[in-house]
Amino acid sequence: MNDDRLERLVAGALEEKARAAVGDDRAVPQLDAHTSHRAVTGRRRRTAWLAPLAAAAAVVVVALGLVFAFRSAPSKDHQQRVAAGPSAGAPATATPLSTAPSTPAVATTPVHVKLKFSDGSTFGVGIPVIAYVSRRITDASGFARATTVTVNGQPAQGAWYFENSAEPGYPLEAHFRMPDYWPAHSKIHLDLPVRGMAAGRGLAFDDSLTLDFSTGAANVATVDDLTHKMTLLSDGRLVGTYPVSLGGTSTPTSRGTKVIMEKGASICMRGPGYYECGVKYTQRLTYGGEYLHAAPWNTSNLGRLDSSNGCTNLSITDAAMLYKTLQIGDVVTYPNARGPMMQLAQGYGDWNVAWSQWLSGGAVRTS
Repeated sequence: MNDDRLERLVAGALEEKARAAVGDDRAVPQLDAHTSHRAVTGRRRRTAWLAPLAAAAAVVVVALGLVFAFRSAPSKDHQQRVAAGPSAGAPATATPLSTAPSTPAVATTPVHVKLKFSDGSTFGVGIPVIAYVSRRITDASGFARATTVTVNGQPAQGAWYFENSAEPGYPLEAHFRMPDYWPAHSKIHLDLPVRGMAAGRGLAFDDSLTLDFSTGAANVATVDDLTHKMTLLSDGRLVGTYPVSLGGTSTPTSRGTKVIMEKGASICMRGPGYYECGVKYTQRLTYGGEYLHAAPWNTSNLGRLDSSNGCTNLSITDAAMLYKTLQIGDVVTYPNARGPMMQLAQGYGDWNVAWSQWLSGGAVRTS
């Protein structure tokens, strides 16, 4: 209904109300300029006209209110548009949910992790997985929990142990191993999904890593300082026994379980009072300079007494054969050498740490 029609209906209703109030036989008084000069006689006549006029005025007030309300009310079409939301062509205005300031995100310092070894390598069964960490983290519990390892597709149990590192830009390193050596002739997969994970107060890892490698034969050599001989077993089978000479009195060979770290066909060696190049068939066992290597200058002492600078001296023939047979990650044990026990930080000395101690996480808490 439009406004004009409503006004006509209200006007008609007012006229009917006025007529009903004064009677059908009397005309509704016209409130024009002449009315004020018309002579009106009799008090009763004035009273009879005032009552219907007051009633008519009341109706006018009510009617005017209805007109105002009708004009102010939103149309049905407008109500539908409001209920349906803004049209596709009109930009929506976001209504703020709260005037309170939002809590700022806590800034974190990124911690980068890198692995020492690459995918696709084959190692001996004693190799640890080594990860370098770019900052001195204070919490590695999430790092440890997130790590998963499979051997030939089957879940395997292991743990991380943290220590100081000499790697430039990476003050910490973590080694991962199982309670015992890796199974021989196996495929190992390690998953380290730690990106975004907390590494202590204000620290968070910024990357995730995986590693896939294989193991070869279970080569384990034992060097007996009492007999001055080295015995090699491969997958439990005896490969051979070889005469050796270990470190002399002033430079004794360290005890414990060592792992071959790197190989060099010919290198230079330096130590107190000597510098020798062209040393052949070298296989490093410690950062400090213990190797398996050929020592043609010490042939007379092989198999009978210790006279080296701490290395395990071999004949050229035996050293060449062992260089060809052994690989990085193979195990060489020294149960009764005269030097101090090898420490973890002196090389891949992981197997000299008892498993119960290993589970503590070392320099960083892992649980």
